[in-house]
Amino acid sequence: MTDKDAATISYRLLLIDDDEVDIMTFERALKKTDLKYSLDICNDAAETLSAIERNTYDCIFLDYQLPGVDGLQLLMKMRVLNVNTPVAVMTSQGDEKIAVEMIKNGAFDYFNKYDINPDKISKVVITAIRLWDSERQRALAEKKIVENNNRLNAILESTRNLIYAFDKKLNLISFNSSFKENIEHLLKINELVKIDVNLEDLPLGEVRKKSLISNIEHCLKGEQFTVLEQVSFSNTDTELPWYETTFNPIFNSVGEVTGVAIYSQDVTENKKFEHELLQAKNDAIAAAQTKSEFLSNMSHEIRTPMNAIIGLTGLLLEEKFEGTTLENIKSIKYSADNLLVIINDILDFSKIEAGKVTFEKIDFDLRLRMTELRKTFEHRTQEKGLAFVIEIEDRIPAVIKGDPYRLNQILFNLVGNAIKFTSEGFIKVSVKIVDNTNGNISLEFDVRDSGIGIPESQQSKIFESFTQANTDTTRKYGGTGLGLAITKNLIQLQGGDIKIKSKVGEGTSFIATIPFNTSNVTSLDNTKDQESELADLSSLVILLVEDNIMNQFVAKQFFKKWNNELVIANHGAEAITILRERDDIDLVLMDLQMPEMSGFQAAEIIRAENSVVKNSDVPIIALSADAFLETRRRVLDAGMNDYVTKPFKPEELYQKIVKYTQKESQLS
Repeated sequence: MTDKDAATISYRLLLIDDDEVDIMTFERALKKTDLKYSLDICNDAAETLSAIERNTYDCIFLDYQLPGVDGLQLLMKMRVLNVNTPVAVMTSQGDEKIAVEMIKNGAFDYFNKYDINPDKISKVVITAIRLWDSERQRALAEKKIVENNNRLNAILESTRNLIYAFDKKLNLISFNSSFKENIEHLLKINELVKIDVNLEDLPLGEVRKKSLISNIEHCLKGEQFTVLEQVSFSNTDTELPWYETTFNPIFNSVGEVTGVAIYSQDVTENKKFEHELLQAKNDAIAAAQTKSEFLSNMSHEIRTPMNAIIGLTGLLLEEKFEGTTLENIKSIKYSADNLLVIINDILDFSKIEAGKVTFEKIDFDLRLRMTELRKTFEHRTQEKGLAFVIEIEDRIPAVIKGDPYRLNQILFNLVGNAIKFTSEGFIKVSVKIVDNTNGNISLEFDVRDSGIGIPESQQSKIFESFTQANTDTTRKYGGTGLGLAITKNLIQLQGGDIKIKSKVGEGTSFIATIPFNTSNVTSLDNTKDQESELADLSSLVILLVEDNIMNQFVAKQFFKKWNNELVIANHGAEAITILRERDDIDLVLMDLQMPEMSGFQAAEIIRAENSVVKNSDVPIIALSADAFLETRRRVLDAGMNDYVTKPFKPEELYQKIVKYTQKESQLS
């Protein structure tokens, strides 16, 4: 506070004096000051005590000589009553002993009445105000410190975590009740934990002491850090709890480290939970692996005989059977194809569940795909007397970029489903553009039928796994109830969507919107397949590595038809023996799951750097009933060139044989 500030503030003053002349002198001097003030006057102790009880003063002027009691006695009484107003003592005696006693008992100034003048009074008042203001600020600060300490102590005492601190000499300088209880009660000891006890004297296990001392010494270097450890509180602990402990250096006002504050939290339950989660994760991974292996084995075991059934049926259909015999063969083929669809549905569903579905981004001819769609279902629609119509909007480019195989799967599911539930009328597939911007093109595929329709109450559930419109649908029409669920997932995984419109008795329309990319290619050469159909394989020597007798028989029939030499090996070890002895093998068809030596092991031996076979570069095509993506990756990792899934399509296998043998003279 400046003197200028003091002159602008109004002060409440109290004068305690019984001498009228002295009072008049004081008032006359006070009026000549620059102070703004109000003045109360008391003549004795009784009046004074009554006044200070009613009012608060900024400064009190006290005469030492009063009737009944002296100024010292009155001052002492005021301090007992917690009146902390600054008091200046006046006396006409000038006794230094009186001054000392008055100052000892709380007076801040002492002067002789002969010194009363405007300047003296102003200085006393301003000094008193400054002192009073400083005292109030100090008291306020102390109050805040106490409040903060109480608040901090409440927080420290409310937690069950251990909070404690050591100085540089490892003396305990602070701790909360949880730390005290942990030491005294958890360890079941009677020794009290006190401030200034040394860490070495605390009842802790030797291992715990060494660990704690090491961490404190590290922290005393000025580094904060956290450790997670199993803590032993005694030398007899069997099950050690887990603690997460943070070490914080304590700095003084000049930045020197004077000690270490420690915050320790019991995280045993968290660690147990983490362990349980990890165990659950490992169990889930193991279960998924077991499931994957089971499905892989089931795929192999089911597809292997299916390969023989479908292969032999295909061969029989090429013979000139007529009448009942032909119809029987067609029925076998139809049933086998249906069974294969069910197998594929189950495997695809498992892939989708595991998040292992991948999509191609290749150029393809949409119109060619739609032609193949027509050929695939033409026989079935003709058998049921259904009109099968495909309409493609003219604006759609000749070539687009995407996954043609997944598109086939989606459309085959939708069209196959439509044929299944339609006994008369039509099946119509319409394709049109719904968006074509910035290199992206979205196509809408509308698959419509005139079949039985789906009740409105069931339409929201039709895409759920294992769900069909009615409970008797499976019994009447067959199927797994997975086809539409798989279809929806395949569409959505590509960023598309599918909707349904249906009315019972009038038919159903599935509208799928699928995004593709536009292509820089304007046309594709579709003559290669036709050329491969004319290829002559008669000069090729093909090694078939296959342990199943029926599959060997089916393969012999096809290769007899293709006029090439077929060499049979019953497992991988036999194949290696043959390849060590012969250098005229043009291509290897390798089954994967075989006794003695698997196809993977055989391929790795063939491709080895110091291979024992005569031609380590011989093309190898995996021919397996295992249709999983991981298996395809393992095939390539083992050094094989390609993969054909059983039951194989003869034309697909034929084309790949031509591709990898690359004998131009036989393509002429």
